[in-house]
Amino acid sequence: MKRLTPFGKAVRKYRVDRGETQLEVAEALGVSIAFWSAIETGKKNVPAELLAKVISHFELTGAEADKLQTLSWVSQRDVKINMQSLNDRSRELVVGFARKFSSLDEEKQQKLRDLLDIGED
Repeated sequence: MKRLTPFGKAVRKYRVDRGETQLEVAEALGVSIAFWSAIETGKKNVPAELLAKVISHFELTGAEADKLQTLSWVSQRDVKINMQSLNDRSRELVVGFARKFSSLDEEKQQKLRDLLDIGED
């Protein structure tokens, strides 16, 4: 079995706790069961408009809703950055980061987290 993403684990738990099938959730959200399954297993990213429906469907509020949104971000398979409005220097920074990211050791990654104020919750 494929390893579930943090988002997939969370929504599967919500679904199972409510006694719902994937089909029931998919129908409630207005998506195909194949698409919902791909979301739950991490094969597809969660579109923002679907995330809002998921939060509503599972009746999440406050910290639970915020946590699910964060899980959707960290579960993304890829990230797209619109650089259309960026100047050349900023584009160079984005591209340089993308190219070098996989070679950053844990210490350098932690320095970036600190700089960007991205901490462990």
